[in-house]
Amino acid sequence: MATDESIFLQLDEEPGQVAGWLVGVLGLELLQGGQDEDEVGLRGRAATVDGWLRVSVGRNIYESPDDEPGEIQAIDGYPIEIGIRLKPDEVLRREARLVFDKLVEARPEVPMLLVHEVTILDAAHLPGTGTQYFDEPVTVDAPDRDKWRNWVRVDG
Repeated sequence: MATDESIFLQLDEEPGQVAGWLVGVLGLELLQGGQDEDEVGLRGRAATVDGWLRVSVGRNIYESPDDEPGEIQAIDGYPIEIGIRLKPDEVLRREARLVFDKLVEARPEVPMLLVHEVTILDAAHLPGTGTQYFDEPVTVDAPDRDKWRNWVRVDG
């Protein structure tokens, strides 16, 4: 089974605009036929292994803006998802963190979350607060809100 890493952005831009930014910052290239208004496919060389990162930029389909207080997730309010895949899976987390760090460096004014399998919050960047890397597993779900609340911008 393939593993997914995601970077969620609190950004009011279209997926195509974000993909253009990634091309410039990360040196990615557009995949042939990998573009429509809702999702854009890209690829680029991995930094630490001989392989290709497959990257998709689209809307956050997991976002639930009308959640009840006990259902709030850290990824709510982050409308853009950058999905990252690489085989072998063992190096994917390391590669995703490098991508996250480059994006934070390039646009420190944008709140970002690095999430493993859409469940575990690995890192969060919040402008004016900084970047937090979580050493112990922290879920994006409401029961762990006290662990991530100072690092995540949640509306409401």
